[in-house]
Amino acid sequence: MKAPYFALAAGVLVLAACSGSRSFSKKASKLDQAGMYAEAADMYLQSAVRNARNIDAKVGLKKTGQMVLNDKLGNFFKAFGVGDDKEAAVNAYLAAKDYQDRVQRAGVMLEVPDSYAQDYKQVKGEYLVQLYTQGHDLLDGKDYAAAETVFGKIAKLEPGYKDAGSLQQIAYLEPLYLAGKQALASGQFRLAYGKFDNVVAANAVYKDAAALKQQCVDKGRYAIAVLPFSVPGASPALTAQAATLQAYVISAIVDANDPFIQVVDRDNMQKILDEQKLGMSGVVDESTAVSAGKLLGAKAVVMGNVMAYGEDAGRLRRSTKDGYESYQVKEVDKETNEVTYLTKYRPVKYTELYQENKAKISFSYKLVSLETGQVLLSKVVDQQADDHAWYATYDGNASALLPMQNGTVNTNGSARRELNALLAAPRTVKSTLDLGNQLLRNTSSAMAKTIEQELAAKLP
Repeated sequence: MKAPYFALAAGVLVLAACSGSRSFSKKASKLDQAGMYAEAADMYLQSAVRNARNIDAKVGLKKTGQMVLNDKLGNFFKAFGVGDDKEAAVNAYLAAKDYQDRVQRAGVMLEVPDSYAQDYKQVKGEYLVQLYTQGHDLLDGKDYAAAETVFGKIAKLEPGYKDAGSLQQIAYLEPLYLAGKQALASGQFRLAYGKFDNVVAANAVYKDAAALKQQCVDKGRYAIAVLPFSVPGASPALTAQAATLQAYVISAIVDANDPFIQVVDRDNMQKILDEQKLGMSGVVDESTAVSAGKLLGAKAVVMGNVMAYGEDAGRLRRSTKDGYESYQVKEVDKETNEVTYLTKYRPVKYTELYQENKAKISFSYKLVSLETGQVLLSKVVDQQADDHAWYATYDGNASALLPMQNGTVNTNGSARRELNALLAAPRTVKSTLDLGNQLLRNTSSAMAKTIEQELAAKLP
């Protein structure tokens, strides 16, 4: 049934377009007769756009459109004749050409005499020289925004004109470059880096922007050490999770690819911590953290304490449910021999199953500045990851299974859909090991992001 409907809809649209085209054409004819050729040309154009086969619209547009085009060409001729305002002459000719192109797209060709094209070529050349000179003067005067605008006009009028493209790029890049140098000199390394990064992205060899960009990183780099997390007592399970959490946090900070945050190499860090007898127990207080951080050459340290970690593998719970299975019974009318099928329902039982696994962690951490001794950040994290499976099984014809309600068959559509969804639901649940890894990754990623944001806000 859909194909005829769409064909009908398409036919209605075509009919509406044709009808609208005729209406515009009739209005245009009346306007033309009244001497309002500009308004008539607009109506004829709309009519031709709506229906390319409307001959009356095209004929009318050919006549009135040429008159409108002649007016626009007259504006160009006046501006060209005056000679002082070359921009006005160029814009007038381009407006005429734009109108000619619009009408041509509607299927009607209007004429522009060759003499106008020759005059335009002359005035455009003079205007380009004028713009080029003006752009140079603006660059010399360090008015970069205005210079970029001027060279942009040249690029629009004649792409590839002399070195206007390069000069436009200079007008765009030089303010960024100078702002970067100023920020670098004042110690605003992140701000300077952003300016030089924009310059290098546009032109990798612009002056010494690439070298200055690297200089920003070298001067503004901030080394941090993520120390081993401490655990209460000597729990091997908590110690293992603390080590995994530390590894994930280091990985997340490195993956963030912030050029200013440098994470102390974990292998070297572990070697120094082992020598100081801090490798196994973790760093338990700020004074110890400060000592360890200074040994590692860091400007800040991340220290933490894993208080609790647990994995709970839920028991698979089963429950038997009452339902009905539909079936067909054939009946034959003894008098007419007419065959009918009657739907009946037999009571059956099906099974619903549910299982939920969980992983939980509780830890705290601090970000401590070794330059000021200030605690830059302190947080407590309590998070859980869980997954469950809730589904139904039935040994009979599942497509004919219906639920029971108040002791009778429930044929309600929504109830059947809910039961069908349970029958088709996934029957596996994530393991506690997978949930634990997911939990550690998610919490460490969030922790790393918080640390990065804190440092980005505090570092110049």
